[in-house]
Amino acid sequence: MDFQIVSQVLLPEIFVLLGIVITILTSLFETSKKHNAGIAAVFLLLASLACYKNLFFDFSESILFNSFINDQFSMLLRALIYGVSFLIVLGASQYLKVLESPAEYYPIILSSTLGAGVLCGANDFLVFFVALETLGLGAILITAYARFNKASNEAGIKYLVTSAISTAMLLLAISFIYGLTKATNFSLVAQTMYEFSNLGVLSQPLLILISVLLCAVIAFKLAAAPFHNWSPDVYSGAPTSTTVFLSVVSKVAAFAVAIRIFSTVFHNEQIQILLMVFAVLSIVIGNYVGVIQMISRGSVKRLLAYSSIAQAGYLLIALSIFTPESLSALLLYLIIYAMMNTGAFLCAMYFEQITNSIKIFDYSGMIKKRSGMVIAFAFCLISLAGLPLIPASFIAKFFLFSTAFSSGFVFGKVLAIIGLVGSIIALFYYMYLVKILVVDDVSTAVKAIPEKDEHPSRMIKTATFIAVIKLVVVGIFMMDYLKELATDTISRFFL
Repeated sequence: MDFQIVSQVLLPEIFVLLGIVITILTSLFETSKKHNAGIAAVFLLLASLACYKNLFFDFSESILFNSFINDQFSMLLRALIYGVSFLIVLGASQYLKVLESPAEYYPIILSSTLGAGVLCGANDFLVFFVALETLGLGAILITAYARFNKASNEAGIKYLVTSAISTAMLLLAISFIYGLTKATNFSLVAQTMYEFSNLGVLSQPLLILISVLLCAVIAFKLAAAPFHNWSPDVYSGAPTSTTVFLSVVSKVAAFAVAIRIFSTVFHNEQIQILLMVFAVLSIVIGNYVGVIQMISRGSVKRLLAYSSIAQAGYLLIALSIFTPESLSALLLYLIIYAMMNTGAFLCAMYFEQITNSIKIFDYSGMIKKRSGMVIAFAFCLISLAGLPLIPASFIAKFFLFSTAFSSGFVFGKVLAIIGLVGSIIALFYYMYLVKILVVDDVSTAVKAIPEKDEHPSRMIKTATFIAVIKLVVVGIFMMDYLKELATDTISRFFL
């Protein structure tokens, strides 16, 4: 094993690991605890830049006995994960100060981020499992981190129980795969299954069972219906910095591993049907309950949770069709989704911080006090709606639905129409929330907000505006480049 190559390939992960070690050590010293947010942000930025740098070099390297692949696909999504985590840590630095022992939060979220990054390059079911558990266990801890908050404790327990069930399903699937092929490496499993299929000795009931178990685990991590029931309560009860992490980073990692497994190991008719059903259910349930949430003026975080379920449904349309064109559209929309959803949740985190509330009606008339953040929130909501006012999301969603419609897949047109109708329904709650922020009378909670903003809130504003500016710049100047990059990245799976 060439340790020089390993260190080059895993340089981003080494940066994150260094961040974990240093934030743990600084947590031991009272005078250094306040610097943990900055330390974590710096190492995440370095990890993201290391991935971006490698994107300009056309190479693919497998290491650790072919259990981890450093190709263009993994580098792109690792860069996205570390970049989003950088914005989360940057924005959460002031928000987390209300928690007891906020300094210990950072090594945990860095550990989860490390698991998500490794998932993007996993080429072995054992690496897949270890990385998924690293992501999941850290996420459970930061979900229940506000230990004196009943909602946070409840969210942590719900996430722990449902995660344990999904872990059991994954282990069962891996045990069947190993028992069938005597291998855990994706390439060896694929080769063995191909040989068994040619010989006609592949057990169809067992293959269907493995397909169902793997799809269920991935759907859980995506918070896709019908495995979505945990997400509204967990998103609502967890600290908002955790909510945005689960909504974006966990989804990006889940789609990364889903694309790699289904393109490398196996993809059959049963998987296609299951993903198609998950897509339709996610779009219908996410948008229907999102409308109910807005009518009842419930929690902003619950509203965004159901929005995330619907968005997962749009992405699952492309995954279920599973052509090079549809996967390219998925990858493009996933990048845009990460930026706009991160910006939306950062704005929600800021409004929660200044009003001490997550209720929709408490944000009425917020434009009168915090116009800049309201405009940023409106940009993100308009992007999530897919309106052409913000070109990035409109182009990405159009590309997603048009590839589905023209795919030649028997249900492609139906899926595209369902996605389009779902997007039209979603316009109601996205635009109604903008109307509450801008047009409605000022609420009591907003009236209590001081005219001058506090100095520490500059960090969350900075993180939010970075996300929004990237969204605008990408939409105006970089969509052609990103589309070509996504197409080139996915085409390598089908060579």
